[in-house]
Amino acid sequence: MKEERRAIAADKPIRVSIIEDQREVREGLEALVNGTQGFRCAAGYRTMEDALARIGTELPDVVLTDIGLPGCLASKVSASCASAIRK
Repeated sequence: MKEERRAIAADKPIRVSIIEDQREVREGLEALVNGTQGFRCAAGYRTMEDALARIGTELPDVVLTDIGLPGCLASKVSASCASAIRK
């Protein structure tokens, strides 16, 4: 069963989009994701506005976000991303 899961993960990695305003943190997270077997960074965004404008075309499986983004209410992050992906 474990070998089967590894084969599936290698064939279709989990796509992660990252939203983080600090470049060093964002690039570090992208490297961490890309260096982890079974995962691939689909995109990295500096602002929520950038993410919402393009995340619908990236169609990530997971969105990793800074909940303290300037000008963005943390309580609205998940709903905003989910709405953009469903469009």
